[in-house]
Amino acid sequence: MEDKAICLDTTDWKILEALQKNARSTFTEIGQSVGLTAPAVRERIRRMESDELITGYRPVINYAVLGRPIRALIALKFKSGSRAADGTTLAHSELFNGLAGVVRWWFVTGDTECVLEAAAPSMKQLDATLETLNRWGFLTVTYMILDDSGEVNCRRL
Repeated sequence: MEDKAICLDTTDWKILEALQKNARSTFTEIGQSVGLTAPAVRERIRRMESDELITGYRPVINYAVLGRPIRALIALKFKSGSRAADGTTLAHSELFNGLAGVVRWWFVTGDTECVLEAAAPSMKQLDATLETLNRWGFLTVTYMILDDSGEVNCRRL
């Protein structure tokens, strides 16, 4: 199935930026910042949702408040000859659902099979997660997240 491309004007881009800054902004607040009425903003947002440009609204979680201040990106590569190297273990993303501290993951191309984001209460817990991945047949490369800039606001592509 081919993705359809939609055309956005300058105002649409401003609305997207406003939503990225605060998805709970009212239509009136967004309208004031982009020079439209609340009904016009509502219609544009509904169109972007209908066109599947906007696919949801989610909270941004501060894992440190949950007692998990250590954040890491973990690149996974199959060990040569491991049980995981046949690819069957990555066929279903449920593999990582039960792994302590895993926040999300991405399947990627290139030398790495997958990248995980983890949030841990301590280095000991992060090491335990890495050991589990190693037992599952993965080599890991870990990058610590020292300061998260957050998602970059949308800009014209």
